[in-house]
Amino acid sequence: MKYRYFGKTGLRISEISFGTQTFGWTTDKADAFRLLDYYVAEGGNYLDTADSYNDGASEEILGQWLKGRKRTDDVLIGTKVFFNEHAGPGSNEIGHSKKHIVHSLEKSLARLGIEAVDLYQLHCYDRGTDIETVMQTMEDLIRAGKILHYGISNFIPSIIMKMVMLGHLRQCHRPVSLQLEYSLLVRSPEWELLPLCEEEHIGTLAWSPLAGGWLTGKYQRNAPPPENSRVGRNDREYDQPGKRDGARTWAILDELRKIAERRNVPVSQIALNWLRRKSSISSILIGARNLEQLEANMSCMRWDLSDEETRLLDQASDVNAPYPYSFISSYSRESYTREA
Repeated sequence: MKYRYFGKTGLRISEISFGTQTFGWTTDKADAFRLLDYYVAEGGNYLDTADSYNDGASEEILGQWLKGRKRTDDVLIGTKVFFNEHAGPGSNEIGHSKKHIVHSLEKSLARLGIEAVDLYQLHCYDRGTDIETVMQTMEDLIRAGKILHYGISNFIPSIIMKMVMLGHLRQCHRPVSLQLEYSLLVRSPEWELLPLCEEEHIGTLAWSPLAGGWLTGKYQRNAPPPENSRVGRNDREYDQPGKRDGARTWAILDELRKIAERRNVPVSQIALNWLRRKSSISSILIGARNLEQLEANMSCMRWDLSDEETRLLDQASDVNAPYPYSFISSYSRESYTREA
């Protein structure tokens, strides 16, 4: 396993992080323990969960595993707050109000069986709560010793920059990380999110690196998806055919399969290795239903793509950037931070 600094926290995070969204859903407790044991034995040190994953079952199973270990200081624990599928129209147990954040964190700490979360993440930008109020809530939780750091996930660049500036002006804690969807299929973070994180030294966690299974090679042109797959189960609406199965997707998959055949490795390892080449990413967040799947994906750490293979994948997955990014790319100078 290789490690990178996680933003400016001073923490070292493994290049591969492990997400526990399947725990209590497609992965039972016994299998979850096997997955966690294997991941840590391979040198992984960041475990990611959320209060909303399977009504808290993911946190509970992770907490039971932590309780059974002789030491827990060799792993970093991150959880999140925002979603609540049971919240009705008048419910305040959703979003990033102080009430919901405080109540949710108490429940998360109890399920995990720990006194403080290493990384507490705001799971989605909440347009219903003033961001200054949210930042003050996180500041209070850090001062109370309930969380060590806080991060954000699925936020827009302008709000991230506002949080950075408010942190400077008020001398309070700023988000140390951004968890964002990034893969060969989703390259829009390259337009603004990733450059912003690099400039402000914000750590990055790439979620859905295999794009809901599309980059594993399991889906075929003009064929129904396997029933026991994310697309087959209709887990996420925007993973479905008609949303992601255009000409660009198949061009990417064609290139992935060519490289996989030459390398004699699974297609998923090619997609993960492409992400490992990105210096702007602190850690790649992978999940797994079973040990075989986890072993196969973590094997991407044992080899590297060549420059030419990376170029071919960049070319196949290239997407036309909208204005003003296209204009700046054509006419501006190279960033001074990249000057030789």
